[in-house]
Amino acid sequence: MLRLRVAIPHRAAVLAVTATSLASWMSLVGCTDKATSVDLKSESLGPAIELRDFTPGPIAMRRLTRAQYVATVRGVFGDDLEVLAPTEVDVVAEGLVTVGAKVASMTPTGMEGYLLSARQVAATSLTPARRASLAGCAPASITAPDDACAAAFVAKVGPLVLRRALSAGEPERYVQRARAATEALGDFWAGLEAVVVGWLVSPEFLFIQERAGADAGDGSGARLTPMTLASRLSYFFWGRGPDAALLAAAADGSLATEAGYTAQVDRLLADGPRLERGVRALFRDLLGLGALATVDKDDDHFPALTAAALEDAEEQTLRTIVDHLLVQRADYRDLMTTRKTFMTRNLGPIYEVPVVEDWESHTFPAGGARAGLLSQVSFLALNARAVRSSPVLRGVFVLDRLLCVKIPPPPGDVSFDAVATGTNNAPTARERLAAHRTHPSCSGCHTVMDNIGLALENFDAIGRFRVHEAGVTIDSSGDLLGVPYSDVRGFYQALRDTPELPRCAVHKLLMHAVGRPSVAAEWRLVKALTADFEADGYDFVELMRKVALSHGFRATVGPQQAAATEGDP
Repeated sequence: MLRLRVAIPHRAAVLAVTATSLASWMSLVGCTDKATSVDLKSESLGPAIELRDFTPGPIAMRRLTRAQYVATVRGVFGDDLEVLAPTEVDVVAEGLVTVGAKVASMTPTGMEGYLLSARQVAATSLTPARRASLAGCAPASITAPDDACAAAFVAKVGPLVLRRALSAGEPERYVQRARAATEALGDFWAGLEAVVVGWLVSPEFLFIQERAGADAGDGSGARLTPMTLASRLSYFFWGRGPDAALLAAAADGSLATEAGYTAQVDRLLADGPRLERGVRALFRDLLGLGALATVDKDDDHFPALTAAALEDAEEQTLRTIVDHLLVQRADYRDLMTTRKTFMTRNLGPIYEVPVVEDWESHTFPAGGARAGLLSQVSFLALNARAVRSSPVLRGVFVLDRLLCVKIPPPPGDVSFDAVATGTNNAPTARERLAAHRTHPSCSGCHTVMDNIGLALENFDAIGRFRVHEAGVTIDSSGDLLGVPYSDVRGFYQALRDTPELPRCAVHKLLMHAVGRPSVAAEWRLVKALTADFEADGYDFVELMRKVALSHGFRATVGPQQAAATEGDP
């Protein structure tokens, strides 16, 4: 047996697996921290939605990510609303800011930013052009209080902002707040703005606060409350707060029934535009595409990579994903090999493709070096240095984000000089990295990382294709999990075919759905969902549905500190 640290589904995992499937990973021994081994049992677990004999992880309050904040505000006040994004920095955990949100802090400076954003949203959402549709009423006088109109506004908008039904006596308090502000300012709409600002800076809006009922007492944990499930479903599928219909289902009890819950799951999944927004948010997070805005390349070397090209590169990847997973409902694994994408005039020069109209469909020729997400500018430019490619960055990204394998930081005594600059004796990246692969403290990790990153060396620091580096023909051969390949096309296929790819997708999706790292008991759910994923032809939308219908999504061990129960399947 080979002991190997693979983060399925958590970062400290050490799995006992047969060496047959992971023979090429023996170089990782000694590359990871020590941890307790958990044996992956071989028996079938059955469909994931029938798996209930385990205790899911804890619930924990977590701050809205910047993307969730903006999307939630727009979901209430209008998708065309300009929203000043908060300044608080998102925290990445397990490769996802939606998981890191549970440890994200709130600083005084950040709170000032939220207040500024709340005031801007309140003012712009209640402009004369928007008032009627948002409030649903008009005051008798715009200079005096109108409790009836204020009450109608509170009843319509309050539950959407706070993501719950308003409690007894609560609407009256908000109406009184609007009255007091109107009397002080002499403006009815300014009174409503004061109420909106109060909502948007409240902890109930800025944090996702989950609650559960009584523990079942049978080891399966406690069911989440209907209001909690409404928010969990909506943020999972749409990346924003629940709509009025979902809140109504939670309030009238239908969401607590199996039929009512399933009906809402199917309704949310059937809403194409909002589902697309949610899938875009997920993959923008998973692939780290937000960092493209800060990519800094040498202008003298790469004049084609303009700010507009970087924006298009992000959109190109997201359009490819949406078309593949939502429009075609194609095999998730084929994201690594698909030759279909979309092109703009900004991207054309980098890809050496003539483009007539922006966002025209384009299919790279069969047998060429371009295929899948890893041949796109977004990934290649993001995971590279200012003037050169970086096999290490690209290899670590694939391992961490796509295969759920954690690589520890390099030892402190390692010199990077030989890797950063070429010499006559080592002009190519493969030759330069050979020094690290022979270093005792580096060889285990670099053998794995470099095989992946060097497969992509035919692409430079911004993703342009090349055949030579420093006058030497680039060698992109290697192996992945014991599967050899002679060039980058073989690498794409090996990555597409490795079972770690869909299993990692399941793990990442589950963590994104529940907003926390997985716990030890949930390895059985990950395994069952992965089997379902395979049986469903790797249909990503159906996987989302199975996650939402699972016991692990709808139940919890309780409001405990996550760190106390986190473990490793």
